[in-house]
Amino acid sequence: MTGGVLLAVLLAADPSPSPAPTPTALPTPTPEKRDPHLIAALESRQGIGMERVALFDDGTLVRVRGYRGEQIVDRKAISQEEIAVVRRVCLEALAVRARDVEDPGRSVLGDAEARRITLEVADPAGGSRVYTYDDLASLPLAVGRARGAVEDLRGRFEKQDLAETKWDTTPLKRGGFLRRRSDGVWYRIVHDDALDHDFELEELGIEGEQGSYKLRIFVYRGDLPRLFEDPAVAGLRPPAPSPARRR
Repeated sequence: MTGGVLLAVLLAADPSPSPAPTPTALPTPTPEKRDPHLIAALESRQGIGMERVALFDDGTLVRVRGYRGEQIVDRKAISQEEIAVVRRVCLEALAVRARDVEDPGRSVLGDAEARRITLEVADPAGGSRVYTYDDLASLPLAVGRARGAVEDLRGRFEKQDLAETKWDTTPLKRGGFLRRRSDGVWYRIVHDDALDHDFELEELGIEGEQGSYKLRIFVYRGDLPRLFEDPAVAGLRPPAPSPARRR
């Protein structure tokens, strides 16, 4: 047997196993980058307590409540359609200069213990405009609408009985009245957009059905039962003001 044949036989008879193949390394997944931008925020402070609600363009709604240095943070998500409505209303507020809104800090008669409210609206150019006022301030209509839009978003964090939020909104039309769950304030329907399915509501003051013209808000039809009481329970119209409250 020649040397070459012998070597081939020995190699064939070698029982040692072949080395295991080296596994191909899988690419490490790149984490999703999130860079949400502020649309609007509403913050209220009184004494040692504060609450801030902020909406971001990725649909994140954040509420921060603080008291004596402790903070509680809650988050919710809203749809892109709702974001578009809130963004539109808030952008209208940018037509109002910040100095045209009464700042309680500039008022000689300002109450240092009163609740101070700050509305921040993001500017598409990258900055933001801040409006500071108190509960007694009369806001320009565009700023009042923006405030109302963010206040309605704040209501998303309130727990409610689902049985109370399933009333039928079909009969609602322009000129009807609704009472808000959170504070009992009455609103009149001033516009019903059948195409976009959103309502424009006007807050009523002590003048009753004439309206206060201080605050208008936009609400989707599907959100009305959650934010407002069933008219069958609240009544079809607000009670008439007492003679002592009439001007």
